Amino acid sequence: MRSAESGVCIVMVCANMSEAEEVGRQFAKLDIGHLVTYRRAVDFVHNAPAGRVVLVILASRDNPAMIARTLRWLRRRWSRCVVAVVGDGGCNDFEMAARQGGANYLARPVSSQQWSALLRHALRQFDRKAAEEEVSPPAPGTAG
Repeated sequence: MRSAESGVCIVMVCANMSEAEEVGRQFAKLDIGHLVTYRRAVDFVHNAPAGRVVLVILASRDNPAMIARTLRWLRRRWSRCVVAVVGDGGCNDFEMAARQGGANYLARPVSSQQWSALLRHALRQFDRKAAEEEVSPPAPGTAG
């Protein structure tokens, strides 16, 4: 695994701090980066963190339209980042926004095992994409 100096970052937009605390506990076990939290999606969009964001969790009480706008922004900003939306049940507007925006969807209550699996998935994706970038030859006409 990578050291904390690698600067990996997980972003969580949430209204329920107990969810953020659980994600923080799971992430701290890995000791590889930091968790940045926001209360509202608009705060995240206007004040996004620097560094390598490997996972964004949208678990706020923002309306589905705001979630959809945030997902579109995320795909432009960090196109290869794993994204998850957390809602209060399945088959609702939040799940539809998540699916249409290319995000994973988790229904509350989210167990510690689900949080852990989501973190591991995001880190595996990040490792795989980083390895692909290392072995890819430089584009013609560019320095290697």
